Amino acid sequence: MDRYYEACDKAISAMNKENVEAFGRLKLADWDQVNVIRTVVTVYRTSMRKARKRYLKVARYGYLYGMYLCGLGKDQRAAEKAITEKWVDRVLTETDFVTLYRFNSEAERKAYKLAETLEVSPDRNREIDKALRYWSQQLGQFAINMTDYAILQAFEDAGVEEVIWDTVKDERRCHECRELDGKRLKVDEVPPKPHIGCRCHLIPVVDE
Repeated sequence: MDRYYEACDKAISAMNKENVEAFGRLKLADWDQVNVIRTVVTVYRTSMRKARKRYLKVARYGYLYGMYLCGLGKDQRAAEKAITEKWVDRVLTETDFVTLYRFNSEAERKAYKLAETLEVSPDRNREIDKALRYWSQQLGQFAINMTDYAILQAFEDAGVEEVIWDTVKDERRCHECRELDGKRLKVDEVPPKPHIGCRCHLIPVVDE
């Protein structure tokens, strides 16, 4: 299962690098009452636009990997047909059960909140660093979600009816994950991930 989140991890790494640079430039900005909001909003909107493109690739990888887990061949055309930009948009516009946010509206909210804070804060660099941490965490969580949703989509398209919840068995495994470990679940009854950053896997139950 090492490859389950392979594309997701690459996307998270690339987004983190870009955002460190973008938020770092905010520290060097020439602030005034006119450009503070415009500058911050541009950073978030640019980051969001790049993230959406990466999420499409992450989701298609997840779909292909899901088909692989079902014992089917990797069909790039099938992945492109199933996982479209509209599919990604639908996921991003719905309230996520893990973060409890809608990706699109949350980016705007965070941007305006940071802009307002920077206008009054005596320590702008600290506020920028904090905003970067929260935004990076959210981008990463949505990348995980894209993988999870796409793999489930592949299972459904492959006719899989049940899956087995498989946890990452390390010291960070939470109580809820431990309780779910090994359980057999209907595909349409798989619960949301118990916590942010959860890397539990779903194993399809195929012909025995």
